[in-house]
Amino acid sequence: MDDDRLPWHRDPWRRIQQRRAAGRLPHALLLSGPAGLGKGLFARGLARALLCERPDAGGEACGQCRSCRLFRAGSHPDYSVVQPEEDGRIIKVDQIRALCAFLGYTAQYGGYKIALLEPADRLNVNAANSLLKTLEEPPGNSLLLLVTAQPARLPATVRSRCQKIGFDPPAMVAAVPWLAARVQPGIEPETLLEVAGGAPLAALAQADSERWHRRRELFERYEQVLAGRADPIRAAESWTRGDLAENLRWLIGWHTDLIRLKMNSEPPRLSNPDLRPALQRWADQQTPRALFERLDAAVQLHALCTTTQVNAPLLLEAFLGDAVG
Repeated sequence: MDDDRLPWHRDPWRRIQQRRAAGRLPHALLLSGPAGLGKGLFARGLARALLCERPDAGGEACGQCRSCRLFRAGSHPDYSVVQPEEDGRIIKVDQIRALCAFLGYTAQYGGYKIALLEPADRLNVNAANSLLKTLEEPPGNSLLLLVTAQPARLPATVRSRCQKIGFDPPAMVAAVPWLAARVQPGIEPETLLEVAGGAPLAALAQADSERWHRRRELFERYEQVLAGRADPIRAAESWTRGDLAENLRWLIGWHTDLIRLKMNSEPPRLSNPDLRPALQRWADQQTPRALFERLDAAVQLHALCTTTQVNAPLLLEAFLGDAVG
């Protein structure tokens, strides 16, 4: 087993290697699970291993052969990656048509032709329909790897023609030591994992001091808006700084915790345990209906700002203005 392999990847890796050894590797795999678990890393590792000319007994790539060197350089002729041409946008039908043509060619090195789609849920309708034809009649020795944190956004016809590999957040007993070895002293790995929904890679990303500071700053600014001590229009400016999608995921997490605290003063878990005192104060001041309405509004705000072309600052101003309306 590769020493660099993430600990929570070992079981799915073992299962996929058993399928490979038994000659039951499918033509399409759907790798799904929450963001921050390294599904894309797993998919790339699998592609590299399948293309390797001298894999080891555990199915890992040797890292030294011609195929491994080409893969590392990003120039392997039998491997293709399809992603949105712009961050947050869609995968277009022309990209899928080119991909299907690529899979139809004979492998230059006589092995697999492998294509990675990430995130697969960004396929538009026409692209999904075009992909479906290849899934129904896969060419020769080809493998499609579809990676997504939102499998429900894929058409059922696409999902049904893929074998699923599910990824779940690892147990805290495994995740905490892994994360603790990679964060600065003084940062609580348990808190990071709670905020990241148990996803270690997402937690590690949030360990960055700038992002952690931004989260706290946005929370305090939102608290000021709710208390009527800050102008919603001015406050909206701070939400567009940094990673807007991440900022809005934090917002959803806070409102989810508010409902948990409203329904149960001692909830089984909170996504933001370090913010509990302030969240409890907010929850005590709102009705359950108002809290659910705000959560719905936060989810809709995230969806609009991350999947469509909208005036995000204007929507943020409206959302924050409604908080004190």
